[in-house]
Amino acid sequence: MVPTTEKPGLAGPSRPLGVPEIPQFHLPASGKKGVYAPRLYGAAVIKFGTRRQRISETRRVAFLVALDPAMKAVDWDTSTATEVSPDQLLKEAPVAAPYLPLPAAAMQLKMFTRWAKHFDRWLARTQRFDVTAKPDAKQDPNDVASLGPKRGGVSIELVAIVWELN
Repeated sequence: MVPTTEKPGLAGPSRPLGVPEIPQFHLPASGKKGVYAPRLYGAAVIKFGTRRQRISETRRVAFLVALDPAMKAVDWDTSTATEVSPDQLLKEAPVAAPYLPLPAAAMQLKMFTRWAKHFDRWLARTQRFDVTAKPDAKQDPNDVASLGPKRGGVSIELVAIVWELN
């Protein structure tokens, strides 16, 4: 057997193809070389509010989760916030580079749909808006209350696989 000079674990010079129903994009590149690693990207609009306190707040959020080739479940608690909005994602790779493989679960529409539902539930459970008990009063640390999203206040904009140049 002839030894190869390829790095183990690389999928190859072209992006691994997944299911057409699962959107794939590239993050804007910060460098000129490296390897594209798969990430799960989730973006949403969250509405917070109460009539009694006359609070109405809308927040756009986006998060990234690393996708490991052996993973079957996504833990959104390990995600990191990103400033990249859905309209900044690129359809084509900004730089030519090799790709790491996608996890098998990321190529199954059923699993991907489950990850998107978990993202919705995770946002509803974890996202908070801090409010003061009396909006006109100076904020006392003891008067801060945490408000979760309104019922039905989480609107998912996009859940997709994105490729990040590392």
